[in-house]
Amino acid sequence: MAIADDPALMRLLTKVHDEKGLDFSQYKEKSLLRRINSRLFRHNVKSYDEYVVLLQAQPDEYDKLVAALTINVTEFFRNPESFEAIKGIVIPRVIFSKRSQKHRIIRAWSCGCSSGDEPYSLAMLFLEKLGKARDNFLLTIIGSDIDKEALVEAKELIYSANRLKGLDKRLLETYFDRIEGDKFMLRSYARATVRFRHHDIIEDKPFFHCDIILCRNLLIYFNKQLQEEVLLKFYEALNPGGFLVLGMTESLVGAAVNAFEHVNNRLRIYRRPEAPSMEYKKDEILGQEAIDKIVDEILKE
Repeated sequence: MAIADDPALMRLLTKVHDEKGLDFSQYKEKSLLRRINSRLFRHNVKSYDEYVVLLQAQPDEYDKLVAALTINVTEFFRNPESFEAIKGIVIPRVIFSKRSQKHRIIRAWSCGCSSGDEPYSLAMLFLEKLGKARDNFLLTIIGSDIDKEALVEAKELIYSANRLKGLDKRLLETYFDRIEGDKFMLRSYARATVRFRHHDIIEDKPFFHCDIILCRNLLIYFNKQLQEEVLLKFYEALNPGGFLVLGMTESLVGAAVNAFEHVNNRLRIYRRPEAPSMEYKKDEILGQEAIDKIVDEILKE
């Protein structure tokens, strides 16, 4: 039975929407029911209507339900192969696209950023590539999530050694300071590049003028229609030639299949192909080696 065909479930979802402004009605049915039912089981509640009564009596349960529905699985450089491709293909082309601009602005968006590991990972990759030329660029990375508690954690910037165990030693020494025992803090010049925003990708407008959008392992919770709507939002949010990176188990659907250029299907890297000028179109024939040489010259300026 579809979600819309269950009146009691719809009453519960409507209540959540009214109280929290979050619409879960278009999430994949099995995933949604499994996570809601886990909260019912925890409180020994037998029905959705009974759970609505519990929510009214215990308002704090709303946040616990939302946390259950917005699963936050994250780590620095999760899926390293994807980040290697971002480092080797995406970032050089983003820098290359700024070569003729007086004000070299780079804008990235990590959608569904959870506690911030992904946008900070992206920040480190950009800073590594820009090197001493970073002052010649304005780098802004937006980390957005629907979970307010996750965003609070993202802003704390203090990590245990265990949390950073998968991080390359050189990156750890470059971007983190040991503050006490096994605790580390992200250095100011890295954290200054990232801005966190509470954002519902379904209800809210996207962040426009992006050069790269990472949305990994979020679409898997949406039905096909909602996936298509979100993907087309990303298309509109990207600059011409901007990149979209999805999770390894996700793919383009519907009209988005033909809207994006397929850069690396296996790693789920796509690009908005629309070109603002014939000069840009001409540059598209350049290979990666030529791009890298020009980027090196840009970074020497």
